[in-house]
Amino acid sequence: MMLEHWEERLRRGRLPPVLLLFGEEELLLKEAFQELRARLERQDPVGLNVETVEAESITARELVERAQVYPILAEVRAIFVQQAEHFLGRSESTVAALVDYLRHPQPTTVLVFVAETAPESLRGISRQLRNPKQQKRAHQLLQRAPVLWRVLLEEHAWVEFPKLYDREVPSWVAQRARRYGYELSPPALEALISLVGTDLRELSNELQKLAIVAQSTGVSVLEEEHVLQMVGLSRAFSVFELQKALGEGRLQQALQIAQYLVRSQRQELLVIAMLTRYFLMLWKLADLEGTNATSEAIAEALGIHPFFVAEYQAAYRRFGPVGVERALVALHRADVALKTGEAPPEAVISELIMRCVGTLEQHS
Repeated sequence: MMLEHWEERLRRGRLPPVLLLFGEEELLLKEAFQELRARLERQDPVGLNVETVEAESITARELVERAQVYPILAEVRAIFVQQAEHFLGRSESTVAALVDYLRHPQPTTVLVFVAETAPESLRGISRQLRNPKQQKRAHQLLQRAPVLWRVLLEEHAWVEFPKLYDREVPSWVAQRARRYGYELSPPALEALISLVGTDLRELSNELQKLAIVAQSTGVSVLEEEHVLQMVGLSRAFSVFELQKALGEGRLQQALQIAQYLVRSQRQELLVIAMLTRYFLMLWKLADLEGTNATSEAIAEALGIHPFFVAEYQAAYRRFGPVGVERALVALHRADVALKTGEAPPEAVISELIMRCVGTLEQHS
């Protein structure tokens, strides 16, 4: 049973006797595990009823024996099985005792499996089960899954933390900022993701730093300059401005920024990475231009705030689909040239900027 609204359930609701937590988003998985463990420890007056075991160091029968032990002066006993992927993939013959237990679990025990990875066929299974067009295939995949995965997913409570799509990251960042007690303006949100990337752990670290800024200054809405001061160094700000200069066809300013980055900061690889991301987002607009898609729908597809949709659309219209494609080809060639040492980094990046603006001029 896939748990909906699991956050409230883990904090205060009645806990199931068996629970599986898994997924590729390590930060979210770890936070859920820590929150659940903290709750159970608060409910354990004698400190003897919450146990953590490593999957590789325990057999199925040993785990069942521990799960059948009654709690001491508490309502429930909890066992967390970490790195459970090593356990859940075992053959049916070696886990038969646990399979039997899962059919009739001890009601006074909360047995929690925490798996950082799942079989490739099951990654994103929660999304498939929510999609009516993919549900049939999802159930077929479940039938072919290892026995413990199948039993847990079909008969017990579970939560998956799948890798977030890039378009989902801005919403997550905005929600996490609100959890820390402040808001990010649209430019601040875009700057943060552009500078840090989409790794949730790194984003969370930077959001916690920004929370200190919000608290110390008494500001409830942080702006772009707050992000640039706290997160970015001057090089990061320049890369952010570089993409704007290119999108508007300002060749001289783009060249000046790029030369500064390479000469003073040695950030040629950052330039390649951010401009590739930028032009890939423009490329995605090719499927959306000419449709009746709203700004909100386009923003979700690109993974940006609606505030920036007009800016990206204007850049796409300046380049055109052919110009965007040529820019991506130029970026690939520049990346290869940097990694093979064909030319000095400053020359590679300068030529890249010239080629990108050149494609814009050809389109015009």
